[in-house]
Amino acid sequence: MQTAPSRRSVLQLAVAFSLFPLTSVPASLQPRTFNIFFDFESTELSPGAAELADTLAREILPSARVTLAGNADTAETRPDNISYARGNEVLKHFLRKQSLVKVRFNVVANGISRPLIRTGPNIREPQNRRVEVTIE
Repeated sequence: MQTAPSRRSVLQLAVAFSLFPLTSVPASLQPRTFNIFFDFESTELSPGAAELADTLAREILPSARVTLAGNADTAETRPDNISYARGNEVLKHFLRKQSLVKVRFNVVANGISRPLIRTGPNIREPQNRRVEVTIE
């Protein structure tokens, strides 16, 4: 004959399970951001940048959402246009991969509004010429 669990043992189990949140997100599912850098006034991927993009492409799952945020430095002409063109260049590179055709991509142009290194006007800063790839 089985006995019913005591009220105390039920409460102990409830407390034990409440210590483990059910909505925790594993670290592997948290958004990850990577930078792909560009040459001054360029929207073309350098060989090193293309290699990095290929490495990232292998990490992107078909169910992922990927944001490509283009950025420019303050010395570049038409920073909004060039930052958008950089994001589109990375997008075109990714879409050449058959495994990424179902991924949801979003291209954003930040221009000079989100620099890694703050500079004055007309200052060349290589770290600000980039596309931030955020994988969710």
